[in-house]
Amino acid sequence: MKKSLCILLILALVFTAVSCGIEKTETQKPGTVIEKDSEGFVIIDQAGREVYVPKKVKTVAYCYRVPARVLISLGMGDSIIGAGKVDDFLKKVQPSLADVPSVGTGVIDIEALAELAPDVVFHKASDKAGLDAAGDVGVAAIGLSMETQEDIVVALDIIGKVCGTEKKARQFIDYYNDKLKKDKKLTKKINKKKTVLMMGSAIGKVADGTMLQGFMIEKAGGINVAADLAATETWPTAGTEQIFEWDPEYIFISSESTDYKAEDILNNKTWSEIKAVKNKHVYEMPAPGDSWEFPGAVSTLGIDYMINKMYPELLGDDVLEKNVDEFYDLFYGMAFDREELGY
Repeated sequence: MKKSLCILLILALVFTAVSCGIEKTETQKPGTVIEKDSEGFVIIDQAGREVYVPKKVKTVAYCYRVPARVLISLGMGDSIIGAGKVDDFLKKVQPSLADVPSVGTGVIDIEALAELAPDVVFHKASDKAGLDAAGDVGVAAIGLSMETQEDIVVALDIIGKVCGTEKKARQFIDYYNDKLKKDKKLTKKINKKKTVLMMGSAIGKVADGTMLQGFMIEKAGGINVAADLAATETWPTAGTEQIFEWDPEYIFISSESTDYKAEDILNNKTWSEIKAVKNKHVYEMPAPGDSWEFPGAVSTLGIDYMINKMYPELLGDDVLEKNVDEFYDLFYGMAFDREELGY
């Protein structure tokens, strides 16, 4: 019996010693470069994947359209050889995109991607199967997510590291963080916050608390009435009955909407008793060309626009225009007037 106990004790001590010798490694954060060699490096993308990227990226593609604006702003526009959706604004700031072949919209066209063979393709982090499939045909596939403040900063950092434009990316990150700090300082002056609803592509589809638009409402000093809506989809449907119960003071309509306008809500007798309609506080988010609620630094303009509409005493039209001019000069080296952007 004593001999058995001694054996068990020895085994326990050996196991403890071995265990203590194992170095535990924590999960690396997205944007971390974990390995380097003379030809490239391994970076963690926002899908949590380890991706080997060439040291010098000469050609890129995107399927998820969010990174397109970032790539152009970082001076990588001429390097885009494959694209997803190309809207008119993108063609205006990067005319060469009008002739760039498609690699799929939302879903990667693997055959087209393989034929073009860019050094890197940027895609949404939620489509791991698509990212892995791109990797299988020899293309470094970077998964991105830009729905929160933290994710936007990380995505800008990753794109900068991958494209070798870290200094410029850091300038954009600093601008974005600084703007949010200024907005926070500004909205601290609000005594009574307005209740707000942001509606999406169809009447009744709303931004809940998990979406970027919900984050924007809060940063603009508003209370998102749909923040706690239990949802399993993007732009969940709340229904008119629920919206009437919420009775928001302000309604903002996503610039992605094409099926209805502010006038459709304002002129609808069914909606006439809602505070926002009564007081004509229903607005379409700018801008038809370059959405100010698009994931990325441009969302700060959307926040400014909402502050301007809800609390004009805090952010007047002249300040809004100054901020807009500053943004487009910094990111694109271009100027757009109010009519072009629709604000």
